[in-house]
Amino acid sequence: MRKNLIDRLWLPAVLGLSTVVFSLVLMQRQLAQQQADGQAATKAQVLFVKNKMESELKLRIQPLQLLGDRWRSRKLNFLDANEMESDAVLAMSGYPAYQAIEWADPELRLRWVAPQGGNVADLGVDPGADPRLRQLLHAAADSGRVMVSHAVDLRQGGRGLLVCIPVSPNLKRGGFLVGVLGYQDLLDPILRDVAPGYGVAVYDGDEDIYSRTGAAPPLKEAPAQGENIKFQQLTWRAQVWPAPEKAVSSQSVLPQVTLMGGLVMATWIGLAAYAAGTERFRAKEVAAANEELKREITGRKQAEEALIEAQKMEAVGRLAGGVAHDFNNMLMVIRGHATLLLSRLSPESPQRTEVSEIVKTTGRASSLTRQLLALGRKQVLKPRVLSLNVLVVQVAELLPPVLGEDIRVIMDLDPDLGRVRADASQIEQIIMNLVFNARDAMSEGGELTVRTANADLDESWVLAHPEVRPGPHVMLAVHDTGCGMDRETQSHVFEPFFTTKDQSQGSGLGLATVYGTVHQSGGCVTISSTLGKGTAIQIYLPRVEEAIEEVEAPQGLSRPLRGVETILVVEDDDAVRRMTREFLLIEGYTIVEARSAAEAMDLLQDDNRRVDLVLTDVIMPGMKGSELGESLAKLDSSIRVLYMSAYTEEAVVNFGFLGSGAAFIEKPFSPDELARKVREVLGAKRDSPRDASRARYASEAS
Repeated sequence: MRKNLIDRLWLPAVLGLSTVVFSLVLMQRQLAQQQADGQAATKAQVLFVKNKMESELKLRIQPLQLLGDRWRSRKLNFLDANEMESDAVLAMSGYPAYQAIEWADPELRLRWVAPQGGNVADLGVDPGADPRLRQLLHAAADSGRVMVSHAVDLRQGGRGLLVCIPVSPNLKRGGFLVGVLGYQDLLDPILRDVAPGYGVAVYDGDEDIYSRTGAAPPLKEAPAQGENIKFQQLTWRAQVWPAPEKAVSSQSVLPQVTLMGGLVMATWIGLAAYAAGTERFRAKEVAAANEELKREITGRKQAEEALIEAQKMEAVGRLAGGVAHDFNNMLMVIRGHATLLLSRLSPESPQRTEVSEIVKTTGRASSLTRQLLALGRKQVLKPRVLSLNVLVVQVAELLPPVLGEDIRVIMDLDPDLGRVRADASQIEQIIMNLVFNARDAMSEGGELTVRTANADLDESWVLAHPEVRPGPHVMLAVHDTGCGMDRETQSHVFEPFFTTKDQSQGSGLGLATVYGTVHQSGGCVTISSTLGKGTAIQIYLPRVEEAIEEVEAPQGLSRPLRGVETILVVEDDDAVRRMTREFLLIEGYTIVEARSAAEAMDLLQDDNRRVDLVLTDVIMPGMKGSELGESLAKLDSSIRVLYMSAYTEEAVVNFGFLGSGAAFIEKPFSPDELARKVREVLGAKRDSPRDASRARYASEAS
């Protein structure tokens, strides 16, 4: 039934649509003709205003020119003030536009003013003090002709202009005749009876110097027409537009009738086409809803995948940090016992080689734990303000023997590069990791480009990388021309132990540690790669404004490593605590042990026990090492505290469990490293009488 209805209405709809189109075209032509007629009439009026003003303005300044010619021929000067003033008053009598006529001497000072009623205050002033007036007077003297100023504020009130006529071409012998004319008195008599029924305005540049009283602004359908008016060296702009009542009276009702007929026809066509259009619209609506639903489902899947990836990396990072903590503690015990055993073996002992290999292996294992800590963003960083350009140049000196002759290195460093706050050694390790990956991707040689540049990350960037903040950053990019990677490989490159190399070439922690270190420093990493064309990895670090911090050379200790002080070792791991005790006993210290911070506080509150240094772990059950340090500061401010940890977590790095300046040593450490750090912390103490006696005792004993 719906199809039959459309068939019945199809021919009337076509005829009606044709009628509407014809009516609209006819209405458009009528409106265009009306607009053209109105513009032509307005154009004629503005031309009349232009001609009228140009001729009348010449007449207005003619009396001043004649007066100047008369004085020039009679060779009058400012000393003939009475005669000159009477001539000026006579010239002004027929021209009310003149508010005053003034005489300026060759030194550009006003000598008389006519009439003197409201202008006597100008006598003796220096008109040359006004740069614009001085420029006008000099221009009149140089050209020897009449010069007219732009708009100025008149002493008599309102705005107007100055007409300057040189009485003598020579500035030193002659003077200047200056006429003061107000805009309203000058232009209103000229334009009062011109273009009745139209609005008139005159502009000098951007300033409106005349507007017809009561004139409404131009209408959108009846815009103003303009013409330039030449007045001496000035160019004014005159605009004329029809008044609203005139624009309305000149319009015909035929276009409106045509429009109404078209609207009626359009309504009829809309009713006829409604049935068919509704179905098509509903079909499109359903299709659009389906597409929007598909996009929403796709977006949710992508968000879920990103969340799962982030949770996976976070879980792996936590696992890596926990493993590194426990593994470092075990490494410390293994390394400590091996070091002690090695110190007790003679150089000729056959077991010395095996024990030495154990010590070396613990060193390599410690390096692996540092990579795991970097992956979990829990490594101990030593950030300082530095320039990436300096680090890149230092690393570049080491690259030629590593890369070989078939890889060409290109350095593209921004000379105006900003500064960053980062750990210099970790940044150097990042550069080397990226360079090694690029080298392995260019088995047949190629180009390796290292580039630095300033970058500003906006909100749209942060949406894709929520771990960074918008603002100024510094970019470090490493680009190779190697084999490249597909999208699947790119999605896994930052995962730990993922690698495209043989198992003998690496552990797959390189880019994972780069990712963790950069994110721990407040930056982000992006990667772009194309199969067969190469890979580019960009690192963004926050830009800082502080000056570069120079690294101070480590100062040697002035005291021996051995000591006689009493040290309280606080460690919840029994094996680590016993190993630390052995290290310190070898150096001659008196050792007191505690399994927890609470037990340590009980020992220290004993008045008969004196402790010079507390060596405590940072992370312990119950009271943390930092809390123990705060309690010690309240109990006895002379006790020094040295913190140790194999698992910095957010306590040491991110959340600042240890305040700035706190002494810290990282596990695992060797006996010499511990002895040196302990001596350094104890050496910072002020020597008390008890310390002095102990020092004398140690000296006598040695």
